[in-house]
Amino acid sequence: MLNHTPPRYASPELSPSLGGLWRGRIDRFDPINGIEGWAVAIEEPGRRVELELSVGGYVMALGTTGLARPDIDIHVSPRCRAGFRFDPSVFGRLARLAAHRHDKPVSLRVAGTDVTLLPPAGRAPSVGELVAQWREAILSELGRREAPRSKGDRLLGQLRALRLEAERLRERPLLPHSDGEIGQIDLVHLSSDGQVWFIGWAKRGIDTEFPAVVADRVKHPAGIAVAPYERSDLSANCVGVVGLIETGWTPPAHFKDGFVFAGDKGQFHLRLTPQTRLVRADAFTAAYQQLQPALVGGQGEAMGAVLASLANWLPGASAAGGVFVEGGVDRLLLIPGFGCIAEGWAVSPAKRTETFHLKIGDTVLTADETCTYFRPRTDLQGAFGSAPSVTARAGFTTIFRGALPVGASAAPLLRVVLEDGTSAVLRVDPKVPRRLDLVTDGDEVLALYPSLRFEPVYPALVSAVQDTLRAEWRAPAVLALAPAERAVVQRLPADEGNLRLVFDRAARYLPDLEPGTGLAFVADTGRNRSEALLRFEELRARTEAPLSLFVVAHPDEVVAELPWMLARMEAKRFVHVGRGVALTAAGWAGARASLARRGHSVDRFEIVDDEGRPDRIDGALSAAAFGWSTPALIDWSRTAPRFLRGTHAGGGLPEHPGLDRVIGGGAVRLERPRLSRLADLIEADILKGAAR
Repeated sequence: MLNHTPPRYASPELSPSLGGLWRGRIDRFDPINGIEGWAVAIEEPGRRVELELSVGGYVMALGTTGLARPDIDIHVSPRCRAGFRFDPSVFGRLARLAAHRHDKPVSLRVAGTDVTLLPPAGRAPSVGELVAQWREAILSELGRREAPRSKGDRLLGQLRALRLEAERLRERPLLPHSDGEIGQIDLVHLSSDGQVWFIGWAKRGIDTEFPAVVADRVKHPAGIAVAPYERSDLSANCVGVVGLIETGWTPPAHFKDGFVFAGDKGQFHLRLTPQTRLVRADAFTAAYQQLQPALVGGQGEAMGAVLASLANWLPGASAAGGVFVEGGVDRLLLIPGFGCIAEGWAVSPAKRTETFHLKIGDTVLTADETCTYFRPRTDLQGAFGSAPSVTARAGFTTIFRGALPVGASAAPLLRVVLEDGTSAVLRVDPKVPRRLDLVTDGDEVLALYPSLRFEPVYPALVSAVQDTLRAEWRAPAVLALAPAERAVVQRLPADEGNLRLVFDRAARYLPDLEPGTGLAFVADTGRNRSEALLRFEELRARTEAPLSLFVVAHPDEVVAELPWMLARMEAKRFVHVGRGVALTAAGWAGARASLARRGHSVDRFEIVDDEGRPDRIDGALSAAAFGWSTPALIDWSRTAPRFLRGTHAGGGLPEHPGLDRVIGGGAVRLERPRLSRLADLIEADILKGAAR
């Protein structure tokens, strides 16, 4: 008989007087980021510590320290790297373990010893607890993706941090010393967002970002960024600067002597003088545009991103300045996360049109010059004279690039930039912009860009499609729910006759499945939703089998929603039958065998056409019909590709040579996916990227 021996934990305290060779602990079991913590060999702090992740005493994975942990390393040795992290994929491996192991404890020990690292809660979690935590985290992440931060956002974030750091300077006595002057501010602009911009000069070598205090009767902590440029009117040890101040200071209309103190002790200062001018947005923007090409380093680009939202977007301002431009946008197709595709015209008889900017709400997008092309618009000659040269480049097609948010709907403004840098802002009819459906509107896009797949922006488009699909993922509506450990999930077809056929086959073959096997139907919000509900209730009245009914808001495949639905049904194994596909007699028999199978290999149901031959159009073996285990599906869904129509060909499902099975003639194709040449191109490239 075996006696239970409590684990011997390494001390989580660094003191050498505590005894023992090891120190360390587990900080967190995080399903998204992995298992994190630290460990140290107290007598050899520079040596990496090898670790074993064990389940019930059996080693499952190996790891080692080597990651920086400043809070630990600084107290041990300059050579110490005490941090460790086990990849989050270990949670997927835990989910695949047999059911009888779900009560086993999961622990981390120093390799080759019986010394265990202390878990966060003081006890080792079980496999079942970690798997439940992992499943909940993965399902909650299905539709959540952080939008990428622009350079401007990153700069503003850094300045806010510097502003907090400057609080310590406010408590010091700050006095201007003659040898501490490092520059002067000549021009100031207060933006509508509260930032203060300035132009002036500074001594060469000034830091590009630093904490500071603006002393103007009251001390205002600030974070400052400057971008230097060469000025011929200054001495060799000075440069011109454009600066951005994150502060609570409001510049006065008329300046007196003032100071912006910087340095560790506030020993340096920039001077404000009675000659310092407060200017409006248009004057500052014009001055900045002249200086921007001369700015040194990447700081100018980041400042430009911040300034873009403050630039002069007043329609008609150009006419007051003597710039004549007329134009319009005939077509504006919005693609969230990517930008938009535009077709329109712009005529400037005196100056050549160079490029375009577009503003929608607070988002400013720039035309990609590599994707911009012009064409003649002879239909405009009657309005602008008979000279063909005036309208030879009047028509344009371009792709505006930028992080266009989902739901952007404000009336757009088009800026036409001319060859000398001047520009004109034109209003765009608010009825022109429309959200682009890359499936149904694909031919429209290919008419504008037949070579879209080879355009420089195409990889960004493919990436934006995946990000948008993840961000717009929505949980299906649940009209009926019946838990079942094993289930067949049938996506209902669009045609009413085919929908009835699917229900008739389900009623016929459902009794052949093992008792307790569930059957879930997935309808959409199309015209046959009511018919699906009626047929479902008729079937439920005739059987004792657990039946579920879900409704999705799109007309395509539901591979992305499968993990969520299966988790709600508490299913451990499933067979998925996609839209426009129905199981044959052989398929129902194969489904019964697949649901009874153990392990985590994939069963693929061969799809045939109405003549019984393998489907050569959409593929005989695809993600439209397959059986698998729910834990393996949920683990795969973390990194699974997303498709415009739900899936494409094999869908990126993993392959296990020698273990996967094929059910010959297991399903028949009733309907084709929505036709779209553009969707075919994009989905094929998404699948290629997933296979790399």
